[in-house]
Amino acid sequence: MSPHNIISEIDGLGDKTAKKLIWNARNALGMTEFITAEDIDENTEYITTGSSELNRILGGGFQTGKLTEVYGPFKSGKTNLAHTIAVTIQLSKKQGGLGSAVAYIDTENTFAKEKIKRIAKRFGLDPKKVLSQIFHARIYSSDHQMQMIQKAETLCKTRNVRLIVVDSLMALMRVEYIGIGMLARRQGVLNNMIHGLSRIAETYNCAILLTNQVSVSMKGMFSANDAIGGNIVAHGCHFRVMFKTKGFSSNNSLKRRAIIVDAPDLPPEEAEFYITSVGIADTEKGEVPEAKGLDFEVEALYEEEEIQEVGITEDATNSGEYSLIDVKGIGGGTAKNLIKNGVASVDDLLNSDPETLATKISGISSKMINEWQTNAKALLSA
Repeated sequence: MSPHNIISEIDGLGDKTAKKLIWNARNALGMTEFITAEDIDENTEYITTGSSELNRILGGGFQTGKLTEVYGPFKSGKTNLAHTIAVTIQLSKKQGGLGSAVAYIDTENTFAKEKIKRIAKRFGLDPKKVLSQIFHARIYSSDHQMQMIQKAETLCKTRNVRLIVVDSLMALMRVEYIGIGMLARRQGVLNNMIHGLSRIAETYNCAILLTNQVSVSMKGMFSANDAIGGNIVAHGCHFRVMFKTKGFSSNNSLKRRAIIVDAPDLPPEEAEFYITSVGIADTEKGEVPEAKGLDFEVEALYEEEEIQEVGITEDATNSGEYSLIDVKGIGGGTAKNLIKNGVASVDDLLNSDPETLATKISGISSKMINEWQTNAKALLSA
């Protein structure tokens, strides 16, 4: 499957010898004969994503032997998905996995062991064993990325790796190859990378997940997110899935939308799912079974506006008929921090010195506290 110019670079081999070796190898494997479409053996297997809706539009889950690109804006759930399937592939086939290991190529330094542990507990797996089956590589350059992709192939041979995750594909390239003058070189490197991964996927019936970043493109008066990498990525991946956040802010909700952009045998469907601290799920809290050893708390990804969710009592936050979280701009998590620092009511907030209070609470400015006080006055006068 290698081009002859790569083989010919091996010491002692010339162009003619390399070409002859490759042709003989193809003959030995039966690659020079046409077969009927009826006899094609696809041998496709599926890996669950953790969400039944996402599995549905993917035709059953992530497919082996194929490259799947998932792209979307910041916080759309790409890395959450990568963590989830790094665990679910280790499930038995009856449970939606392959009982196999993972090679995780991390270009953004976003891999989190604690998240893997929580996801493992969700699926009833031993976190320590799950971590031992994830082979992680922190990547520092595009050349290093290519080197570790080749190294991942050896793991397919020796460590039962059936999934390679590249999170994300273009993060380093868009930093190293800047400007139109570098575009041709970048696309050449990217082309070799995509074809190398495609060869590994087909040779070892291995699933490949590529997460990708987006750029904003203007279309008349409107803007849209589009995957970076151009036609090399678009034509090189078998499946392309776009993730979208809900509303204008990725913090508005845990709900996400997945859209099938391109697939050889799937319709352009959409599905909704949730990103949680225990991976991709059909509900915002995930589905954590009641079982021995799973008595852990699921951390909140976002501040909830329910008082009960943050453990703040009604009495502690009331000032008359209003509580701190009734003030515009103050959520449950912020209210909890205010109470810890002696601001337990709306009256306490109004009587606080913004400069002094700002020094006590990390990430809060005096300007923000002034705004809260203004909103509190408006609330009480309403």
